[in-house]
Amino acid sequence: SPVFEEMAERKEVEAENPAKLLFKRFTPLVIVAALVFAGNGTVGYMTTGGYIQSYASNPDGPVGLARGDVLNAVTLSAFTWMLFTLFAGFISDKIGRRTTYLIGFVLQAIAAAALFPLVNTANLGLLYFALIALTVGLGLTYGQQSAMYAELFPASIRASGVSITYALGSVLGGAFAPMIAAALVEATGSTTAVSIYLVSACVIGFICAFLLKERKGIPLSTDHEDEQASNHFIFSKN
Repeated sequence: SPVFEEMAERKEVEAENPAKLLFKRFTPLVIVAALVFAGNGTVGYMTTGGYIQSYASNPDGPVGLARGDVLNAVTLSAFTWMLFTLFAGFISDKIGRRTTYLIGFVLQAIAAAALFPLVNTANLGLLYFALIALTVGLGLTYGQQSAMYAELFPASIRASGVSITYALGSVLGGAFAPMIAAALVEATGSTTAVSIYLVSACVIGFICAFLLKERKGIPLSTDHEDEQASNHFIFSKN
């Protein structure tokens, strides 16, 4: 990036022990920002993690659709997710990262609540509709992610801040989501608990995005570290 090239020309590098400095000064920010991404990942892993494919195509399950039909629906939803991700990146430059997130999480929560009721109809058309509708919110809570993370951290610890926060959000919101969903269905005998789990993740993501101030357009160069290191939350005084 231009900022990285600027730092290289000045022979500047990340702060010594940037991870230690990150957690010493920005632990609340790391947690909140990670939960924003987790709100997206928890719901997204219902498709990318393979749970919907297994659930909807299980011949002994309540849906029992042909596996090929389910995979086609998932593939199409992956394409529409890509389109809405691109749209989110574009629109967030116009209306802001935070506003795009808030709209996205509302739409994502609605689609997540409707996902399993629609899938459980065993109607292929409704499966397509459910998965595509879900990707609207997923795209709007993902496309601006890299820009938002870059705007959160000072240049001297930005690489560590972005990578650690993203990794933490991935673990919290993605890695265990399919396993948790399967365990909830096994424990309760229905998908209602999974729907509650998904909507709860959207609510947490919404709250965390709401807590963050809009930082679109903040200078990213090393000359503005003081500005980059402060004023992250809506309750911040400076």
